[in-house]
Amino acid sequence: MPERAYLVDSSMYIFRAWHSLDENIVDAGGNPANAVFGFTDFVYRFLSDVQPRQVAFAFDKSLTSCFRNELYPPYKANRPPAPRELLVQFQYCREFIDALGMVELGSQMYEADDIIGTLAVRSRKKGLASVILTGDKDMAQLLESDNDILWDYARNRRLDCQGVEQHFGVRPQQIADLLAIAGDPADNIPGVPGLGNKTAVELLLRFENIEELLEKQDVIEFLKIRGAERAQRLIQQHADDLRLFRRITEIQVDADLPPMDLSPRGPDHLALEDLFDRLGFSQYRRERWLALAEGLAESVN
Repeated sequence: MPERAYLVDSSMYIFRAWHSLDENIVDAGGNPANAVFGFTDFVYRFLSDVQPRQVAFAFDKSLTSCFRNELYPPYKANRPPAPRELLVQFQYCREFIDALGMVELGSQMYEADDIIGTLAVRSRKKGLASVILTGDKDMAQLLESDNDILWDYARNRRLDCQGVEQHFGVRPQQIADLLAIAGDPADNIPGVPGLGNKTAVELLLRFENIEELLEKQDVIEFLKIRGAERAQRLIQQHADDLRLFRRITEIQVDADLPPMDLSPRGPDHLALEDLFDRLGFSQYRRERWLALAEGLAESVN
């Protein structure tokens, strides 16, 4: 079993905590801190369980725009803007990970998905498998080797390449094509109107990807699938949209990130103590966090 790089979709776990925990949870100044407490509790459980030797936490920095919005302005336009209270908590979470002595990354241009995709490819070149902690189906496209895992930590659901195919009906490298055809309401991507997930899967069982589908679109009507003629007509009518949506749904794996070591480097005690004070952490929380961070660094060195 190769060594693994654990790549965390931090934003998803922050949003989960924001929506699920009582907003009366506050920091030392009386400001909302439910997302911070929920996220840090998740991080503590994960680090304690896994003791990773290679780990990085990716964040969505702007929450409002990335290069995809330049290609397709309606991208994620269906989502309400994040309230200031949540933006403050995002910054808390990033500071906390950095103070623990672990890699945290965010970008105005790229989303957390793209950061994780880039780190996964870099790790693969070093002989490491990737374990991606997320509940986002989009990132299933990043699995390549038999040792790569998509891990929804909160639900304790793990999918390898075979599991992705069984769960979604297509191979990992076809996930972006599936989302482009069927659409992804969460990201405000409409897909091809009138073609749902089932038809998209049927098409991708017969064509390798959207590029091949469009090259051979004239034969769609002869396929033994329900509504084949209609599917061909819709594909032909929305060919340009399909090409655009495929660019949107594809995770970038060459984001402009500096070279970095994903090994835990040990806690910054002054920064951590400052965060503990600002968050109003109890002595018990402080002691267990320090012990964990120091233990992880020692296990790597």
